[in-house]
Amino acid sequence: MTKHFFVTVLLAVAVFFGCDNSNQKKQLPNEHGVDSISIISELLLNDSLNASLLGQRAELFFQKGNIDPALRDLQFALELSPNNPKLFILLSDIYFVLGQTDNSIVSLKKAIKLNPDDENPYLKLSETYIILDNPITAIKYADEAIKINRQNPESYYVKAMGLLENNDTAAAILNLKISTNLDSNNYMAFMQLGAIYTTANNALSFTYFNNALRAVPDDERALYFIGMYHQEHGEFEKAIERFSRITELYAGNKRAYYNMGYIYLVEMEDFEKAKFMFEKAVSINPRFVEAVYNLGRTMEAMGDYNGAREQYKKSLELLPNYPLAVQSMNRLDDLLLRKN
Repeated sequence: MTKHFFVTVLLAVAVFFGCDNSNQKKQLPNEHGVDSISIISELLLNDSLNASLLGQRAELFFQKGNIDPALRDLQFALELSPNNPKLFILLSDIYFVLGQTDNSIVSLKKAIKLNPDDENPYLKLSETYIILDNPITAIKYADEAIKINRQNPESYYVKAMGLLENNDTAAAILNLKISTNLDSNNYMAFMQLGAIYTTANNALSFTYFNNALRAVPDDERALYFIGMYHQEHGEFEKAIERFSRITELYAGNKRAYYNMGYIYLVEMEDFEKAKFMFEKAVSINPRFVEAVYNLGRTMEAMGDYNGAREQYKKSLELLPNYPLAVQSMNRLDDLLLRKN
């Protein structure tokens, strides 16, 4: 697993949702389960020029993925309150979702101009420049956020992402550790530390993935990486325990079934269980070529050569010239020639 894999996958959860930039001063009462958008709409009937209410409704529309009404409300709110920096932060989020990164950046810089003491737009700019593969600028804006508030764990986390993209792993680790010191339940920072130490084949990865699991109990990814740690260190029963837990909680996780199948096939030579696990993985995703191939490998180990050949053929249909499948087909051909 490469550094960039983890930067891409792990950061995706946090980007543009890590900072609290809500325009709502407080939650509107919702004692009877009435939709909040309906409540605000009722209030706007009697106060149609209330920029704060329009901004709140725009935020709710945005959260629900209703971009057009969110943008309409926000543009009207900005006409009424053109110097509200929080509205520009929300506007930047909408532009980002629309793929208009230049406009998103302009909106964030406008928010900074209106309120240079708020770290949130600096953080969002940092995140944006990470995505745009400009880590130097990303680090610069993260540093600006840290100058404003040295107690915000998110700032150090975002800076660490920029440092990783800039190939400064040691400094990234330092900032991630600062982030976790400030927030002992910082799931994303623990996951990223676990990922870094995994690439370095360092046992500290196990500690950090467990910390992530403590922060978010039964988290799918943390469970998987802990299972992988056990598997790679020969602790196969513990690995199966973790992967089994994943399949109990997340029935669609094909990788957990695949990993168990691999352990049963290669390490324990329990072919019946291996076959079951690979079949489950393939049933979840029939195009999972590694699972299809290893199902064939299991059938071959069980003496079912026709079944094995069928799986090898399927894997070659999914991935033409797949080297392992080609070798296995040749091996079966040689076996048939020797028998004849």
